[in-house]
Amino acid sequence: MLNTKEHFNQLEMETIQQEPLFTELTPEAAAVVEGGGSFKSTVNFDTFLTSRSFNVRSGGTIKLITDTKSARSNQSFGVIIRNVNTNNSNGKLASVGKDTTTWTNIRGGKYVIDFRDDKDGVFVTGNIRVDYTS
Repeated sequence: MLNTKEHFNQLEMETIQQEPLFTELTPEAAAVVEGGGSFKSTVNFDTFLTSRSFNVRSGGTIKLITDTKSARSNQSFGVIIRNVNTNNSNGKLASVGKDTTTWTNIRGGKYVIDFRDDKDGVFVTGNIRVDYTS
């Protein structure tokens, strides 16, 4: 027979074990849990800028989330993922403002993202986040 304290502890443990466990993860933490990586940075470019390098596993995904601004003449800019080892690349357009650009089924390797715009003296600036499968 359990004494009162042991009985209380047993009931408390049963209650805790039955409670669902919910955790709010940041996008960066979720990327790591899911087998990936993430980094944040800022951009400030007129013609050309390159991100830091990162490794993507074969068949993986690269997602670029941007929150940028520019003068009215810049409504979009080029974003190109480039395999550092092979120099193969795949480019897309990103809109100035809040935008998400995704590449899927990536060939594995070390990558950078090249940001490109016309050399017009009008800069694109803002925050970026890169989530990737590693």
